[in-house]
Amino acid sequence: MSELDLGLKVASRRLLWRMGYTTRLDVQLRSVGAAEHPTAGTVGRSRRSSAPEAFTDLDVLGITVTGGFRLQSAIVDCKTSVKGSTSRMFWVRGVADFFAADAAYMVREKDLSNAARQLTSRLGIAALTSAEVTRLEELHPSHLALDAEPLAWLFQRDKAAAVLGTFNGLDKRLKPLLEYREFTYWIAEEHRNPMQLVDELTAVARYLDPRNPHHLALVLDCAWLYLLTLSHAVESLRAAHVADPDRGLQEYLFGGPAGLREKQGLSRLLEGIKQSGALPDGVHVDLLPSYFPRLRELAIRILTRADSVLPALRLLELATSVTALGQRIEKPEDMGGLYDDVAAKRAADVVGFLVSTANLDNGFRARARSLLLGEPMT
Repeated sequence: MSELDLGLKVASRRLLWRMGYTTRLDVQLRSVGAAEHPTAGTVGRSRRSSAPEAFTDLDVLGITVTGGFRLQSAIVDCKTSVKGSTSRMFWVRGVADFFAADAAYMVREKDLSNAARQLTSRLGIAALTSAEVTRLEELHPSHLALDAEPLAWLFQRDKAAAVLGTFNGLDKRLKPLLEYREFTYWIAEEHRNPMQLVDELTAVARYLDPRNPHHLALVLDCAWLYLLTLSHAVESLRAAHVADPDRGLQEYLFGGPAGLREKQGLSRLLEGIKQSGALPDGVHVDLLPSYFPRLRELAIRILTRADSVLPALRLLELATSVTALGQRIEKPEDMGGLYDDVAAKRAADVVGFLVSTANLDNGFRARARSLLLGEPMT
């Protein structure tokens, strides 16, 4: 990643903020590592999992919420070089389709070829130079103080580089969570993430220290991911079972009605085996995780105040960056007009849920509430 590319990325991030998105830089997409199938020539040798292969990465990802609580996404491809911009348009179209993005942008430092501009309407991609990004920003006025710190740090190249570097230099024992956060989350089926993210956090809970600002930033970032994945769940629930959120959430977690029936049958089978004494009493054979009632309660809170999701995601995005930089938000007025009491409460609820379900140190909850709600540390 060149410094010039990063400059285009933070400029594109600021444009997306003006358009009403919450954002993320450098989203990595790669394959899932799979066990190799033995062949005649390899029988008898040790089996090793093949390493995952990188597909590509999204330079800037934007997420927003439209009317009717539909989540929409935008991706931005940033390069300083003009070379190959025409063929790159087809590449961007493919990545946008792979990610199911609703909008796609290609940003270059200098002018684009005429051929690339002619493809914009046919491929549904906006092609912009850095000067045009600035011009487009002027067409999207914002009530937020985007040039005032700490909000301005999101759009400064050196600050963005420092935040990205923070997550690359953490304790190696946190690697499973870091890899899940960086790679697996984005290619996993969306309905799996509500339970998998809890599992990944639980597995490394003993290595996370709330007094370490980089660990706190990691937990806040996981809260951003968790609120996003629950928003997908609520979008599905609103479409099919708005009057029965319990059933709607269960169906979502298991990939639909057929998946739920399959899991119910497996649960009954295991329960019968357990009653016969073939399984220890401590083995969990229930269909749902023990924290399902709290998960349902959190989903219902999001369902009833869907308008708080986007501002809550933006608060968590800002809080993550500020904390990763070793700074803190002293009071709501420091958020450049971003603060909203309902959204801040919702963001704190998500952190609290992760603390209780993943057995994290309670210090994470207290520090998050201090950051997001201005509560004194106890």
